[in-house]
Amino acid sequence: MSGRLEALLTAAATALAIAFFVSVPHWPKEPLNNPIPSFVSAAAQKVTATSAPLLGPSLLTGLKPVPDLNLRLPDDMAVVTARRGINGETGLIPTLASITTFRILGTTDLVSVAMVEGADPIRATAAQPDSPIRVRGQYAVASIDRGITHIRWTENGITFDIASRTVEVTRLADIANQLR
Repeated sequence: MSGRLEALLTAAATALAIAFFVSVPHWPKEPLNNPIPSFVSAAAQKVTATSAPLLGPSLLTGLKPVPDLNLRLPDDMAVVTARRGINGETGLIPTLASITTFRILGTTDLVSVAMVEGADPIRATAAQPDSPIRVRGQYAVASIDRGITHIRWTENGITFDIASRTVEVTRLADIANQLR
């Protein structure tokens, strides 16, 4: 039974291929200016902007631009030495945000930059309304945890962290202000 079916399918495929190649000389030779309307139904061709006017303002005009989750240092300042997803993945699957480690040119200093997932926004408190540290124009907080200096700030609703073992707070803030 399967031998007959295979023979029938082979004959049908051969007939289809022959019909295709035999019909080629009969195709129109002049190019079509716009081939798309030939594929669209007659009802869809009749729809114009005047028959379907836009009502009200566009919803897209009021949206903020999508924030960049992966900040970078300029190429003339640092070189990327490692990049991994914030969930620990290092494979070919791209993640929304990554932890990027840079080596500052002319030094052996390493600096890591990442979006902090699920972190509370960094805001000025009543006890400390004006921080001496500002990163990219935003209020920032510095801390040292297990010998690693961290600076965190929030911009566009996303909290970022820059960290280094060898760079002090003021220099780290200067480096953070170079992020793009």
